[in-house]
Amino acid sequence: MKRGIVLIALVAVPLFADDVYLRGGGQITGEIVEQTEDSVTVDIGGGTITARMSSVDRIEKRTSPLQEYRTRAESIPAGDVEAWRELARWATGGALSSQAWEAYSQVIAILPDDQEANRALGRVQVDGKWVSEEESYRAQGYVEFEGEWMTPGERQAILADRRTREEADRRANEAAIKSIEAEQEAEKERKAAEREEFRRGGLPQYGDPIYWGWGGGPSYWPSPAQPRR
Repeated sequence: MKRGIVLIALVAVPLFADDVYLRGGGQITGEIVEQTEDSVTVDIGGGTITARMSSVDRIEKRTSPLQEYRTRAESIPAGDVEAWRELARWATGGALSSQAWEAYSQVIAILPDDQEANRALGRVQVDGKWVSEEESYRAQGYVEFEGEWMTPGERQAILADRRTREEADRRANEAAIKSIEAEQEAEKERKAAEREEFRRGGLPQYGDPIYWGWGGGPSYWPSPAQPRR
């Protein structure tokens, strides 16, 4: 079914490619699949890019490596494995990775045990059969964890170590919080003790009926009534 979809896509592609030059100095190379007064959409092989026409400086048409690949692919007779192999090598040399994968897939569709095509697609042999790298690892009992293949035991060891470190961090944080709280409580008690010592020393406090004024001795409040003159 995949092969049928690929062939339909190849037939639907236009015969010319374009270089879209942008006003900011950028460049998009591929094939225009849609162009309107407002925007232009370019197929670059692995997807499409759409640019506003207001940002386009000029468009130059030419034949691209991508279009050459598609033109050559359309002309390959059914079952011609060597033609697909040659095209796959050409695409690999031209840095057309998606197209190289497509051509090598055509090779193994005709010759499932072809070494070059299987290796190019990242496949390996397990018990005499070509399988994907993922299938190979799973057949050996490996599991995928965070982008890497490892044994279940290695995965458990990583998780256990991670839990240990997280618990250690949690305890360290709790200890730090308790230390801060103890310091705050000690400071509170120190200030309370200073106030108590100050009070016991007999010195007047704010709110007491005695205070020191500007004169050489104490003043009292409220002042005793003075006789009128």
